[in-house]
Amino acid sequence: MSSRGSKRRKILSFLLLQICLWADVTSVSRAIPSKPHIVFILADDLGWHDVSWHNRKALTPNLEELANEGIILDQSYVQPLCTPTRSALLTGRYPFTIGRQHDVLHGSQPTGLTLNATLLPQALKEIGYSTHVVGKWHLGFCHWDYTPNYRGFDTFFGYYNGGEDHYVHSVGKNGNMAFNEGEQGYGYDFRRNVDPDFSVNGTYDTEVFSSHIEDLLSTRNPEDPMFLYFALQSIHTPLQVPENYREPFKYIGDEEREIVLAMSWAMDDAVGRVVNALKETGHFNNSIIIFSSDNGGHESGANNWPLRGAKRSLWEGGTRAAGFIHSPLLPKTGFVSNTLMHVTDWYATLVGLAGGTIPENTDGFDQWEALTSGSPSPRTSFIYNIDNFIDPHNETQLNAALRKGDYKMIIGNPGEGSWTFPPEGLDTEGNSLHDHNAPSGDDLPRGIKLFNVIDDPEERENIAESHQDVVEDMLVDFQSELLRLVPADLPPDDPKSNPKYFGGVWSPGWCQV
Repeated sequence: MSSRGSKRRKILSFLLLQICLWADVTSVSRAIPSKPHIVFILADDLGWHDVSWHNRKALTPNLEELANEGIILDQSYVQPLCTPTRSALLTGRYPFTIGRQHDVLHGSQPTGLTLNATLLPQALKEIGYSTHVVGKWHLGFCHWDYTPNYRGFDTFFGYYNGGEDHYVHSVGKNGNMAFNEGEQGYGYDFRRNVDPDFSVNGTYDTEVFSSHIEDLLSTRNPEDPMFLYFALQSIHTPLQVPENYREPFKYIGDEEREIVLAMSWAMDDAVGRVVNALKETGHFNNSIIIFSSDNGGHESGANNWPLRGAKRSLWEGGTRAAGFIHSPLLPKTGFVSNTLMHVTDWYATLVGLAGGTIPENTDGFDQWEALTSGSPSPRTSFIYNIDNFIDPHNETQLNAALRKGDYKMIIGNPGEGSWTFPPEGLDTEGNSLHDHNAPSGDDLPRGIKLFNVIDDPEERENIAESHQDVVEDMLVDFQSELLRLVPADLPPDDPKSNPKYFGGVWSPGWCQV
């Protein structure tokens, strides 16, 4: 045998070995049990700077450990408000295509999340999952058909409205934050499945939720696949927290900020208890845990530094969510993923992972391979939102934003766009040192804005004038998506919703579907 032939065979053997190793690595990314447990934890109004992997002065050790030992999602986007994000998560549809783009659902509005969609829990139930929701619903309840137990969830333990007193579990008209017992429309809002549950009255909600999940996990067979949707109220207003959580933050001298960081810590404790319960009951080793905020932090103490804007805005601070995936089933962990992800993607990703059928009319992509194996993402663009509404002057306003590659284009008014400096100050580990006294979004022209959000994630420089070719290209995409716009579903309040007609409890049964 010639030395040249021997060398060729060695090279060929080496290449074959590399191909086999590559195939093994590739197969591992899908080497997940056919029906893993899915635990989706959705925080409420949590800011980018309210978690300790973005802010060393925050106190979220359980979440940070899960994040650091999992996959941190650095380009994961949601809607700028509670109801729209929950709608997108559970339908896989852009809210502007189902009428949920303009505002949150109020308790007195006779409507709910469209019934012409197969929700995520329904799709998972069809393939053998038990399905449970704990916490906040906020997708309508005027008719029983809109409520969780009729939308694919086997069990519901939580409240229907968008926010409530964290201890008393009562809320005023339309979910406002007055919480005065004598006000019109004041009522209790907490249920165990379809029945009001008064046993939790007086107990802080993170304690209520985590205790219930511990009980739930202890009574089920870990061999049976489970979807657990844990929708926290933390850190949504009203700003309330047990006093012991405030102590480490009293140096700040800003009461709202102190309470928000304390609420984040209380939330972290609840998540820690849930993870421990997963481990103790034999669920954890076959579980995939996903964590995300539902929108950017609110302006009552939450913080999105160094991102621009807050909840309700189309700026990055209102739409880019702190989040991660954690699972012992992941082939690779301990890294930051820059895979472009939109909340609509979770539907296709999770149903695909569980071996189910993904409806054709969803707007999301199955991102599992891209997230876990580094393969190219199927998503290169997304719509932040498209919203047209009539303002108080009876003029139609159009506000929208879309992402394509590195670029983000904003049309109309994206909402207030300041940079809020964290009252606790900055550490020295890579935080932005830009001037926090920069002009607000209202100081910018109301036309079209363009930003390169990879080079300029803080949206400091509007480059629309110098990149007109990009603007024109993105306008073509926008015009195409605009054809799918459905008018916002926001009927006026119905006085029949008043809890006084239902024994002082917010209840279904006063509207038609």
